[in-house]
Amino acid sequence: MKYLFAALGILVCTIAQAADLPKLKIAVLKFGTVNWLMETISANDLDKANGYELDVTGLASGNAARVALLAGEVDTIVADWIWSLNRRAAGADMRFAAYSRTLGKVMSDPDITDLCDLKGRKVGVVGGPSDKSWIVMQALVGQQCDFDLVTETEGLYGAPPLMSRQLTDGAVSAVSTYWHFAARLEAGGAKPLIAIEDAMNTLGVAPAPPLIGFTWDNGAPDPVALKGFLKSVRAAGEILATDDAAWAALRPRIKAKTEAEFTALRDAYRAGIIRADWSAANTAGAKALYDLLIQHGGAEFSAKAGPFDAAVFDAPKTGGQ
Repeated sequence: MKYLFAALGILVCTIAQAADLPKLKIAVLKFGTVNWLMETISANDLDKANGYELDVTGLASGNAARVALLAGEVDTIVADWIWSLNRRAAGADMRFAAYSRTLGKVMSDPDITDLCDLKGRKVGVVGGPSDKSWIVMQALVGQQCDFDLVTETEGLYGAPPLMSRQLTDGAVSAVSTYWHFAARLEAGGAKPLIAIEDAMNTLGVAPAPPLIGFTWDNGAPDPVALKGFLKSVRAAGEILATDDAAWAALRPRIKAKTEAEFTALRDAYRAGIIRADWSAANTAGAKALYDLLIQHGGAEFSAKAGPFDAAVFDAPKTGGQ
């Protein structure tokens, strides 16, 4: 009987300790790849190990997540630092911590051998006319091919699944798309024409800065929970970088159609895992990219971006080297 009471005492103590942990609320896309990271944190109790409790809310769109953050319903969301700069310009003390450096690609038909072959072709664009990757490609084509990518191609804008089908069905000659859709296309036999990271490097944006990460209004999240969250993100990234069993557990969520597709997604994700804190070189790369986007993105992009402010990258350090 005394052992029973001792066990119950341990259980009550554990529950009480868990109840005392600060909570970190995050809104994510229901089917976004960030869920692979969130599930890894939860499956390994990395939140508890780092002194907080993770509370994940899945939403239907990025816009819904941004609204939730601005309304104070969650502590952080996944976004790019361009949006964070926009909110800083509006008066919020937004901060940003990158979690992936994987960028998109331009995928193409086999008969497209280089960027200059895109002239006069139909090109699918994910993310709309002011998509950052599309603007980078405009700058690169203007430099290397001496024609205007927007006016001398027929751009078709749409959601990633639709644009992938347009390419596989032959309705477009190339598509600029997000990294995970590019990985699925490549596994299915489509040809990568150029990676956006390589395009940035060619344009002098080197190192190409990470774009995607977690953003929050400084002072809103519990500071202990926030730092613990960022440490658990780093720890989960290390697991996903090295442990194939962790990927086997994620397989039902990934929904890969073939083994080749699963492997392509896993390897592309691993290539983008960030294992070091944000550096001065990252800030310099971000400024170079920002200047490029402002120069080539026109009024529509400029309206989405606030002034460049390096303070947006002032986030808690996690000790990565």
